[in-house]
This record gives sequence, C-alpha cells and structure tokens, in this order.
Amino acid sequence: MFKFLLRIITISLFVSILFLYFNPLSLLEKNDYRRIMSKNEIVFATRIGPTTYYEIKEKKSGYGYDLMKAFADFLNVNLKIIIIDNVDEAYEKLNNREIDVISDIDIRNYNNQIVKFSYPYNRIDHYIIFNSKYTFSSENLSNLSNNTIHSIDSMTIKENMKGINSNYPDIKIKFWKEKNIDELLKLLNDNEIQYMVMNSDELKLLKQYYPTLEIAFKIDSNEPQSWVLPINIGKTFENKISNFFKYMINENKLLNIYAKHFRNQQHSFVGIKIFLDDYLNIFPKYEFFFKKFAKEYELDWKLLASIGYQESKWKRDAVSYTGVKGLMMLTKNTANEMQIKDRTDPRESIMGGAKYLKLLLNKLPKEITKDDKVWYAVASYNIGLGHINDAIKLAKNDNVDYRKWPLIKPYILKLSQSKYYKHTKYGYARGWETVSYIQNIRQYYDILVFLDTQDNKNKNKNIPKSL
Repeated sequence: MFKFLLRIITISLFVSILFLYFNPLSLLEKNDYRRIMSKNEIVFATRIGPTTYYEIKEKKSGYGYDLMKAFADFLNVNLKIIIIDNVDEAYEKLNNREIDVISDIDIRNYNNQIVKFSYPYNRIDHYIIFNSKYTFSSENLSNLSNNTIHSIDSMTIKENMKGINSNYPDIKIKFWKEKNIDELLKLLNDNEIQYMVMNSDELKLLKQYYPTLEIAFKIDSNEPQSWVLPINIGKTFENKISNFFKYMINENKLLNIYAKHFRNQQHSFVGIKIFLDDYLNIFPKYEFFFKKFAKEYELDWKLLASIGYQESKWKRDAVSYTGVKGLMMLTKNTANEMQIKDRTDPRESIMGGAKYLKLLLNKLPKEITKDDKVWYAVASYNIGLGHINDAIKLAKNDNVDYRKWPLIKPYILKLSQSKYYKHTKYGYARGWETVSYIQNIRQYYDILVFLDTQDNKNKNKNIPKSL
C-alpha cells in the first residue's frame, strides 16, 4: 500500500513539474471575463489628451475613448475610465486588477515579459518637434547638442531615444511622468522648451491649431498601438478582445473611428476667397433663417451666420467627429432641450442654434459686459458652459478681471494643463481648439460686417483689421 501511494505521489509531482515547465503562467491565469461580467463593468486606464480621451459639451470623446466604448458595448457592460499619466502606476494597478486594460499608456516588454498586448489597432511614428517661430531647423542631430528633448512618460520613446543618446551624449532627454502632451506643447509654444517628442497622430491634429510646429527628426516608424493586458490574463477574456478586433476590422469600424478623428477635418480659417465664394453660392439659401431667428432671439445675424459657417461651412448634413450634426452642429441633448426634432433641417438647426446661444448668454454672469459676453457665449457654444465657468473660476482665483474676454483666454488655454484642470469641476478641455474657434468666427464675422456695410452703401471702405 505504501509503495502504491509513493508511486502516485511521484507521478503527480512529475506531472506538476512538466505542467509548470511547459505552461508556467496557466496556474496564475485569472478568470477576468467572469469577474468583469459579474460586476457589469470593465475598467480602462488611459491618459487624458487630445487624441485619447476628453470631454466636450459634457460628452466624452477621443480616438482612444471611442475604441474603449466600442469594446464595452461589445461585451454589453458599463465602461469605467481611470486617468493615469505615470507608466509605473498604470502597470501596478493592472497587476493588482484595479484596472482591466490599459489604453494609450505606453508599456513594453524590452528586458522581460511583463505584459501582454492586444491586436495593434493603429501604427504611429514618433518625431522630435520644434516651434519654427523661435527655433531653426537642423540637418543633423549633432546640432541639438546641449539641448534638452522633452517627452511624456513612454517606454517606447525611452528605448528609441537610448540610441540617439548613445550616439549624441550631449543631447539631454527629459521624461515627464506627470505631464500630458498639451502641457509640453504649451511650453514649446511659449518658447520655454525648444524640442519635444510627439507622435504622428498628435502632430496631424495639433498642427491645425499650431501651424508653426515642424518636424526636426523622426525617431521611429510604424510603432504599434495596442491595449496593454495583464501577463496572466484569463484566456476567455483574451479571446474576447481578439474577437472584438476581428469584428471591428471585418465591419470596417476600426478604420471609420480613425477617420472620424484624424481625417477630413477643417478647423482653420478657410481664407477670404473660399469664404466669399460660399457666401455668394450657399449663404443665400439660408440668409432668411439667419436673419429671422437672430431677430427673434435678439442676436446679431452676422454672428449667428459666422458660427454656422465655422461649425459646418453652411452644410445642412454636416457631421462632426464628436457626433454633433446639422448646419449649426447641435448635440442630440441640446436639440432635445431646444425642442428641435430634425437637426439636419436648416430652418430647425438655425432656430435651435439661435435659441441655444441666447440661453448661454442668459446663463453667463451678469457683470460681464455685453460686448465681451457674446464671446463667452460663443466659446460656450463650442466647448460647453461648464468649461467656461471653470476658466472664470481660475481667473477669479488669480484676482484677474474675468469680465474681459482678452483676459479670460489664457485661462481657457489652461484647461488642457493637468496642474489646472485637476482642480476644476469639469476637468480637461481642448482649450486651444476653442481659442482658435473664436478667432476664426471673429474673422468670418468681420467679413460679413464689411459686406453688410457695402450692401447698405456705407461710404466707409475700410477693411476690418482681422482681414
């Protein structure tokens, strides 16, 4: 009997050793899928940023966000997002299962196997960027000697910059664990730093608002963007992620989400020639409605028309990357609040836009002067009243006269910087987008004022300063 038991124990130990040798992680694998489904929630960690995740008009948006939301919908569970800037913190929380998946926080297996990855849903290049307003281009990396290149915390960038640093030891590299891309861009735009690292998608988006951004050097190509998964992820959950990306590819949804955020976007001033051409050929179709509803809601029709042009180029069926639609680009919630049934109907859209702009004007602090208040309202039309109130509060905290539009603009820009937005009610906002939005509208408005003056046969032939 003893020999029999000894034989059984010996065989069991041998099988266990073989099992551990050939599949050492299988005993550690978690049943992640069952846990996620039982609590009806999947938790992602991500960075806040212009290409990842942010809120506009109380609506969540971003390329990274749309993918996370699509996966939550695929599983039919709720989505919870935790904001993390630090790579080490994200890795620790992933291992502790405080988060289920990491998106847009760059972790890699360079020295040992510490994580797994999803299908690479996108590929990007990384560039060293400079501001051509202050810095000249260089033909050789050696010209960057005694300069510092700044970057967000990223294992891929760290690894690729090692090669540069070994060949050019006089080039300093600083990685910021608690800053986002917007904050580094602000430093570059203010000439407080001369060089920073940016990926190709970030550059594609941000150059529309910061035209002086230029590429100094490319530091890598075709780097995969993937979700980061625990090393001992459960097989069922891992298979669900694989099936999700197969579905997204087969249905062409992956490409559509990318196109929504990075292609065919016109945010900059179109130029006088194009605007005048649209004024002559498109505006007459809607002129009556702009003037009618501007009068009804005590607005300047030229301002209302300028907002409409910036929003949609006066296209009745326009749809933006955030999902708003129609000539005045109303969100679904705003359209319901304004009692608009069909956002693509020009009459309803213009009426809804006028009604909403009037509502914003009435909600702003009464002490703001009428001439300034209109630009606060237009900014709120773009970014949401909550973010504008956050900017006003930041200005108040600094004892700045928040009643004057030129003085509030810097605080709208601060809404994309973590040291400010982390202390606001509504959080991160692409403030630089709103400042550009206002600038464009003011230019369109000045042109319409000038044209209207000519129509009224006013002898003043002066061209507006913004032209």
